[in-house]
Amino acid sequence: MKKDQRDLRHETKLTPTVMSYISAIYTLIESEGVARISEIAKLKGVSYASATNAVKKLVDLGVVDHKRYSFVRLTPRGLKIAQMLKSGESRIKYFFIYVVGLPEKKAQQIASLMVYDLDADTRRKLRKFYSILIDFTEEKTKELEEFIRENRKDLEIPEEVYRLKGKIKEDELDE
Repeated sequence: MKKDQRDLRHETKLTPTVMSYISAIYTLIESEGVARISEIAKLKGVSYASATNAVKKLVDLGVVDHKRYSFVRLTPRGLKIAQMLKSGESRIKYFFIYVVGLPEKKAQQIASLMVYDLDADTRRKLRKFYSILIDFTEEKTKELEEFIRENRKDLEIPEEVYRLKGKIKEDELDE
């Protein structure tokens, strides 16, 4: 591989689809010990050809190692990404269970959809928010106030926000 190709693969933005494949491979390795393209295809609900093409892209991005007819392995970079996604997904799931009050299955569905579309700054802010709210006590009130104040400091809240707040009761009647 040429030097400029190696440099490019580490600069390429990971798309939600790519991240979902990394996560699927990590899940298979955790549960089965190994990941095969056929198992990746089955887990993702895609054709063998689609999974093969995705794995080739992951190799080009430097997040997996794979040789024809062998297992798919995460590189150290791929493993780091997979672990970050798994932690993020768990935090989102637990937030929806223990803060919002959703059932676990619904919370898992939401977390599975959300985790891949978050940029690094959003993930950082959600980690902070999670750390405040997951075991919220009266002592953490100031920390929550500061978090909200810090994240609103350069924003002017539009009137629409308050109109939507006023519609909450109306929206509940429709359910």
